[in-house]
Amino acid sequence: LLPCTARARYYAHMASSTEDVSTVMPDRLGGLKSFKVDQILNDGKAGGGVGVVLLGTFAGCSMQAVVKVSRPPIPLGDPDALAAALDLAPRMPYSGAEYGYYHGYLAPEFAPTFSVDVLYPGCLEDATDEARAKLLAKYVGRSTSQAAVVFRETAAAYEAAHAPYISGIPLANLGWVYKILNQEKEVENILFEDPNPVDGFLINVDPKWSTRPVLQTTPREQWVGHAGTSELYCLGLSHRRDIRSLRDLRREHLPLLRAMAAKGRKVIREVYGLPDESLRIFVHYPPQYYHFHVHFTNVAVNFGVETERAHLLDDIIDNIERNSEHYATCAITCRMGEADALWGKYKEFQSNLGGC
Repeated sequence: LLPCTARARYYAHMASSTEDVSTVMPDRLGGLKSFKVDQILNDGKAGGGVGVVLLGTFAGCSMQAVVKVSRPPIPLGDPDALAAALDLAPRMPYSGAEYGYYHGYLAPEFAPTFSVDVLYPGCLEDATDEARAKLLAKYVGRSTSQAAVVFRETAAAYEAAHAPYISGIPLANLGWVYKILNQEKEVENILFEDPNPVDGFLINVDPKWSTRPVLQTTPREQWVGHAGTSELYCLGLSHRRDIRSLRDLRREHLPLLRAMAAKGRKVIREVYGLPDESLRIFVHYPPQYYHFHVHFTNVAVNFGVETERAHLLDDIIDNIERNSEHYATCAITCRMGEADALWGKYKEFQSNLGGC
């Protein structure tokens, strides 16, 4: 977990120590015993599926990490197996009525108790110290308990505040996206790819879909109608690198957008058996990262779909068909946290206008 400038020395030290070097990489952790909590960013009480978010440092690391702990959905593919996997312990004395109250303990081989995400920019080999620091600050800002705010972004506000904000994001922050597109990472999650560099894209499974069927435990032919499709969440990643967000879309991008909509529906219908009427396809604005991507979810999924953030892909296509410059000129309402750096840019823009 050390910045790459110190990795060689650290690996040499670890080779002569009793600790396994694999235990200090974010994708190879065996536990969190070496993680020292510096701050609770989010206690999870606000709901929304965020869970508990901790900021701290792993032993031997020079940079902080963000650890997210949440409860995955209860798997219902085999209700009898669920019942058999639950052990009970009394939660309170029997009242003499028809109720019994228990703590339930689910066998770990049946389903995980928690989902744990470890976000550590310090392990990015190709990033500068400044880029790592900015990425950590973004994760901390978005994970910290804070009030939500909305801002009506005009074309002028975009050019004066949002565009400079995007330009200030190090390109290295998108390295993980390019590795997926180059099929260097997450190859097992790919559902479809069109390699065309102009209108091509890749569809894969989003890690947020914790109840998805996986080949290691469920044969692909059993994915159709799988109980986990009620939480279906997939992503479409464009191969083009010049589309940063909704604001960049023009008529020339319609073939890409139409293909993502049509092929996304077809792939998800064939792989998972989810009918078109149960699929929501949308784009976030502002996006979490500035490489054009599309979200595919079951309509039952209720997070990330706020009206001031999610824009339906079919509506985007209709708007551009009528006016190629629609998203370059229209005002767009944006939602973010009050600690988000982008909100600071918007407030600065308003201040320069005299508070208008």
